[in-house]
Formats: sequence, C-alpha cells, structure tokens
Amino acid sequence: MFKLATIESTGAPRVALALGERLYEVEVATAAYRRQTGKSLLATLPRPITMLGLLERWPAAFRDFQRLAKFLEAHGERRVRSVSAARARFKAPVLYPPRIFAAGSNYNAHSREMTDVLRPGTSYTTRENSNPYCFLQASIGPVIGHREKIMASLVADAKIDWEGELAVVIGKKGRFIKKEEARAHIAGYTIVNDVSARTFMVPRRVDFKIDWLMCKCCDTFCPMGPYLVPDAFIADPERLGLTTTVNDQVMQDARTDDLTHGIADMIAFLSRNLTLLPGDVLMTGTPSGVGFGRGVFLKPGDVVRIEIEGIGTLESPVA
Repeated sequence: MFKLATIESTGAPRVALALGERLYEVEVATAAYRRQTGKSLLATLPRPITMLGLLERWPAAFRDFQRLAKFLEAHGERRVRSVSAARARFKAPVLYPPRIFAAGSNYNAHSREMTDVLRPGTSYTTRENSNPYCFLQASIGPVIGHREKIMASLVADAKIDWEGELAVVIGKKGRFIKKEEARAHIAGYTIVNDVSARTFMVPRRVDFKIDWLMCKCCDTFCPMGPYLVPDAFIADPERLGLTTTVNDQVMQDARTDDLTHGIADMIAFLSRNLTLLPGDVLMTGTPSGVGFGRGVFLKPGDVVRIEIEGIGTLESPVA
C-alpha cells in the first residue's frame, strides 16, 4: 500500500509517494526508475508533475504508481532520497481542487445534534425523508495542508468550530453517473477539517436563512490531507473509524457507516446536473461531537487532530 501527498521541496510543491513513514518525490523517483530499468513512468505528464495532472490521467497514473512503489520498496532507501513524514512540509494533497462539494448534516447523529440546537422540537432529517444536500466550498484561500495553521484570530467570531470529515477525490470525469458505477469515478480519499465560523452561519437577513460563504469559506478554514489514499486500498469507505480530538480530548468518535446518504448516492445525485471533474473533492459530512452542540469552540493555541482509519491523521494548530 502506498499513499500520495504534496510536499514543499526547494521552495515549490512536489508530488510525493509515501511508503510507511518515508516520502519520495515522484519526479526524483521516476528518474531513478528510468536509470535502473531503462523504462519511463508517468512519461506523458507535463513537468512539474502536479496532483491535478495525475488525477486527469487516473487510472493510468495509478498503474504507474504501483510499479514505482514496487521499485522503491526494493531499491528506494539506497537509490532515491526521501524525507520522513515527521520532517516533511505538507501542503494539501490537491492544489487546488476545481470544486469542493460539502455535504450538509449528512451523519444521522450530527443531524439530530444540530436540529436540537437550531430547531428544537422539529423532526429529524433521515435518509427516507430527504435527498443529499451539498453546497460549494471555496478552494483557494481556505485549503491548507497538514500542520499549517488555522487562523481563527483573523475572523471576528468567538464560535470557531471543528468538523472532521472523510473527503472523496474524483479521478474520472462523469455526468449522469449511476450509483452502482460511482466508485469507478473515485481516485481516492483524504481528510478534511471543515472549520466553521458559527456566528456567521445565520445572516442578519430576513430573506436568507444561512450563509455558507461567510461561515465556511474563511482563509485557512479547510485543512486537508496529509495524504490521498487510492481507492484500491480502502475496502469500504463507509466502514471507517473517524476520531477528532482538540488538545488530545476526544470530541468526535464515529464510523462512516452513520452517513445519512452514502458516497455513491451523493455522486449520483450531484452528477444529475453537474459534470464531475478529476480533482473535484466531495466532503461527505461530519459526525456528531462538534463544538456547536457542546458550547465549546476553538481558540488560539489549540491543536485539532482528525484521524480516519486507513487514511492517516490531519493535524492543525490554531492561531
């Protein structure tokens, strides 16, 4: 199993292949592979190689990565320079997603949690009485990488909240995608913290009920990463454990099988009206345990960690 990442090297973002705790720059590794074997990998990709460029050529790029991973397992430590995950300067895996689709209230327990605060006494949303609900999230500005800072102090809101989420990365263009064919359009999975400025969620308007832009799209409010894990290595993305901690205190502890609408349902629903593109990211929603339901919010000095089984841990200090 390997993972993909984007790291900063010599002052620029570089795609890296991760084996265990070692990361290998892809362009350096493919050059070593060519010297050793006389064959080329990822040869049709423009240089410098970017994650978006790879996703536009998925799954052919994935097959080349499989060959490259085998080569690195056999020869990597001797022939190819690498950096440890502890020392790597991670950027978001995808710089930058063409679009980010965010699923609202898509965990059953979280939907109940939010309803009890915002609309006490009203009916809960269920799979049976609803369709998937998504909104667009900004990409450039909010999206940051593993260990980069959430700049909460720059937003005039005392109610800055965390939302740990599994995110799907699209690897194949599609429109009118059937539910049973949805997985063929997925390149892989990553982790996102859908940070939210709760005071801005309800605008000072009588004609609009919610403001996703000012609530969700603040600079640095979409930490993503550290890895993109190919779909082939995740047996069932709707059977994964997800844990969010703030200063090592567990806030969210759930499994992705609590999704109100599954990943295939959301892909099929979105593609009724939209052509999904390689590099698009679908944030699948957050489980219960957000600060809004607890009356507890982020402040400078806090550290948020989101761990998803089989994918990794996304860490974000708050400033």
